[in-house]
Amino acid sequence: MKRTFDSSGCPPYHARAMANPLLDHASPGDLADRGQTFETEGEIQDFKRLLEIVEADLAEVPAQLVPAQWRMAPVGIKLDFFWADSKKEFPALTGQVTASIAALCQRCLEPCEIAVETELKMVLVKESPRSKVAETAFSEFEVWEFAEDTIRPLDIVEEALIMALPLSPLHSSRDLCGQLADDVVQEKSGTARPFADLKSQMGK
Repeated sequence: MKRTFDSSGCPPYHARAMANPLLDHASPGDLADRGQTFETEGEIQDFKRLLEIVEADLAEVPAQLVPAQWRMAPVGIKLDFFWADSKKEFPALTGQVTASIAALCQRCLEPCEIAVETELKMVLVKESPRSKVAETAFSEFEVWEFAEDTIRPLDIVEEALIMALPLSPLHSSRDLCGQLADDVVQEKSGTARPFADLKSQMGK
């Protein structure tokens, strides 16, 4: 896993000499005070919930058709922490997450690879009435609530990836679909898929 970890006023850490900084618990306020920046490349297998979702989706595929190293597909991560307000009451982050994720094409029922790219722009608020204040004051930001005093940046990245998953994954072109494509009935679109199930649960 290739990583670069940087902080305002601090030199980058050497990737091989450090643990994954995204796993460290930290106060959002501390991250904002430091102007913390994370620029790293991970793998799908670093994200437990995402891994379980993809495994469930590929479970219906014959083993010989499943991409051999899909768990090691790269995840590009860039996060920048800062204060959203001059009074330093609302820590925030912007960033980008990109990934190539294996999925079951809903057109041909064979494996496909979907490119996921999501932009992050969040205000980080501990669960309280303050979340309503943040929604009003920072309408251009998404409000990300947390229950404890600290957060793991990895959890933010994982949730962003999960929410960016398409409800009905498809090959980028019908020409890439396997021979089953013409046999898949349209009623199949009403069948619950792991991607759709998970996003539905997260929305409750």
